[in-house]
Amino acid sequence: MSMTSDGKALPNKFVCSICGICVAKGDNLQKTEDDVHIFSRLHGSIDADQGSKTVSCPCCDLALGSRGNNVFLLRKDRVVRGPERLDILVCSLKEKEIKDVAPVLQEAFPQSNVISRVLQKAELRGFELKSARVPDFVVVVHKNEGRALLTDRNGFYHDVLGSAWQQTQGNVLVVLTRTETRGGAAELFDAQLLQSLANQGDQPTIGTLSACGRVLTWENSPSRPQIQQLQRLSEKAYFREASSVVQGLPASWAKPLPKSSAASNSNYFGCNLL
Repeated sequence: MSMTSDGKALPNKFVCSICGICVAKGDNLQKTEDDVHIFSRLHGSIDADQGSKTVSCPCCDLALGSRGNNVFLLRKDRVVRGPERLDILVCSLKEKEIKDVAPVLQEAFPQSNVISRVLQKAELRGFELKSARVPDFVVVVHKNEGRALLTDRNGFYHDVLGSAWQQTQGNVLVVLTRTETRGGAAELFDAQLLQSLANQGDQPTIGTLSACGRVLTWENSPSRPQIQQLQRLSEKAYFREASSVVQGLPASWAKPLPKSSAASNSNYFGCNLL
């Protein structure tokens, strides 16, 4: 059973065997019989479609089992117990930024594997996150040195974030360091800076991401509210759900992946475990 940094125990997760989307939590498992797991309820919005007896994965459409008599019977060969650790990929153009932020992520969610990737500018345009196993959570770190080019036409990380958004069902985060967070310690990001980047800097996507709580800015280290936000985002990534359409994000980010791309295995391409 996974634990958060505040000692909170997280129930086991049961995931689609094809795409890894969490379909049920262990505390809703009633019993296991022969070839099925029997749950009292499912995770997220999967059990909302009461008009269909068949339960299908909301991401890859795999038929998982059936519903009836207020329970859900999911096939053991299609719904499996998920890993107890959270896989976090942290990437940046500079290795130092990764090394500064990686311990913060590890502390926020101790049950995690923090994996690093130093990005090369030559690979950023048209970037695709290719790995044998898709990470649960992708964190992009950038040091604020004058003009911050993050997203959209001239942004360094636009395609990185777009690919990560698709691959992780929206579990991404941008951390902008060396940035004073004006507005007090309770703020998650410098609203004035993010508004300027979105409206005057021709980077509307970073504005949308900040409105979703997926941008943090700090000078040298995160505040307590920012650490709590990291914990919330990490827990959400651990119980991965099929992403919903977010108004304001590029339409290409919302395009579903080919089903062959949804399958996950065990290794990361070009990444280092910290």
